[in-house]
Amino acid sequence: MTEANTGYDVIVIGAGIAGLVAANRAAQLGKRVVVLEKSTDDKYLCNSRYAYGTFHINFTDLGVAEDTLVAKIEAATSGFARKDLARAVAKDGRQLMQWLANEGIDLVNLGGYGTNVLAPPWREGFGLNWQGYGGDIALQRLGANFQKRQGRILRDTRARALKSIPLGMELEAEGAQKFRASCVVIADGGFQANIDMLRAYKISPAPEKLLARNSGTAVGDGLRMAQALGAAISEADMNNFYGHLHSRDAMTSTKFWPRPVTDDLAAAGIVIDASGRRVADEGLGGIYLSNAIARLPDPLGTTIVFDQAIWDGPPGRNHVQPPNPLVVEAGGTLHRAATIADLAATIGVAPKALQETVDQYNAAVDTGTLQNLSPPRRGDRYKAWPIKTPPFYAMPICSAITNTMGGIVVNGDGAVLDRHDAPIPGLFAAGSTVGGLDGGPHAGYVGGLIKATIGLRVAEKIAALEA
Repeated sequence: MTEANTGYDVIVIGAGIAGLVAANRAAQLGKRVVVLEKSTDDKYLCNSRYAYGTFHINFTDLGVAEDTLVAKIEAATSGFARKDLARAVAKDGRQLMQWLANEGIDLVNLGGYGTNVLAPPWREGFGLNWQGYGGDIALQRLGANFQKRQGRILRDTRARALKSIPLGMELEAEGAQKFRASCVVIADGGFQANIDMLRAYKISPAPEKLLARNSGTAVGDGLRMAQALGAAISEADMNNFYGHLHSRDAMTSTKFWPRPVTDDLAAAGIVIDASGRRVADEGLGGIYLSNAIARLPDPLGTTIVFDQAIWDGPPGRNHVQPPNPLVVEAGGTLHRAATIADLAATIGVAPKALQETVDQYNAAVDTGTLQNLSPPRRGDRYKAWPIKTPPFYAMPICSAITNTMGGIVVNGDGAVLDRHDAPIPGLFAAGSTVGGLDGGPHAGYVGGLIKATIGLRVAEKIAALEA
């Protein structure tokens, strides 16, 4: 082992937006900070670079009342979110926006819940196109600001192990490097790029059949190291993830992800398996459906069935980067037929089975008895459209995982908690490595970028502890 580097007050693991927010704020408050980033490139890949760039809480503007935002988190997670964590994020979201603006991060108002969007926003065309857009620019500026504050980002430095020592933490990195500091902040994302962990935590029995709608860099190192120190994990959420539905062609081409998503088509019509039967409650939306499909024995065996009215209407066209026409423009698979029977034959499903499924669904729409379907369907979140207007369409889809929802349990200040709900001295976490905010029985999504708020809290808590 090399002699430990002890010239720092704070070690941050991961140089995504949450890590750089924590690092910059701690440096602002007079702390000597080093950021360890395992990737080697100047523009190292992480989910923050791919992000759509919208800061929101459950698709709600951060400017509404704090109590309203807390209620949104409670509703999305069916009460499963930690109360102190929900309150912290709801309270400090606007503070994070102001802090980012002071850092020279440009935000634009695109209306609706998109009142705080990293600029320049990417909202055109299909496929993966991140360079020079909001997340990429934000990371470049935060990195430059950190260096002006005498902070160091050490690339090609992957954290491997943590242990508690008197007055702080010792971190071991690849290459026999050691670092010591009074505090460590874990901000290396979730475990969405770790196939073994996806299987172990029951995200999917066949995780290799999920679309990796992510940078491929978050492999659960921070989660593993925290658990080795006795940290608790958000058990109820470990099998949930944030993701979307995409044309199955996305499994072989980046033209079809991260945009367009096909969630709205699925929420308007029906999602069937190879037997022609519905697989889950489409009325809970695309994120829930992505999770439900991932848990099927074959996550690549589902298809959305819809009609011309859905394809030409709001479900097909109203998203800023809609499946109609972008899936077609990208050369994606879209089956079309004059009748449901002909459509079934085209996609290899028994015509009688698919006709029965569609007829039962249409009858439930007509009579307002969606809850009596098997599986039942909600009608309060997304409108259930009848499938009656020819021609009829079938789009093979895949379930795409962006980031895991479960992770390290922290309190409202980002302090990592042990299995008895007590803080582990010197250990903090921020960003998507944190559990206990998203999740619940319907994979409720609170927001990804908003978890950078915890980075601010962590830095300020560390400064207060050592004042």
